[in-house]
Amino acid sequence: MVHNCSESSFVGDVKSKQSLDLTLLKLKEVVLKKSVEAFSEERDGLLQYRDCLCVSNVDDLREHILSQAHSSRFSIYPGSTKMYRDLREVYWWNGIKKDIAEFCD
Repeated sequence: MVHNCSESSFVGDVKSKQSLDLTLLKLKEVVLKKSVEAFSEERDGLLQYRDCLCVSNVDDLREHILSQAHSSRFSIYPGSTKMYRDLREVYWWNGIKKDIAEFCD
């Protein structure tokens, strides 16, 4: 249901889209100044929030993640609460809970 973080092509896609998202680029600047403890930049430049991938909204990446989680062969209509619990362990973006609720409605 949720992409495995070791899937280098997907993580690479997330990373490349982070570099196109102005909000995440500004956040990365703050992280580099060590102003925000919950966020970190990994050695490969990937921005994370409490060990979760920061997902940009470039090229409908968030929509793709929601669709994959919702249509996974491992889920029987997961509903918004279960989807949120599963996705928040791997991904982060501002408004993820609201986006999941709207997607499931």
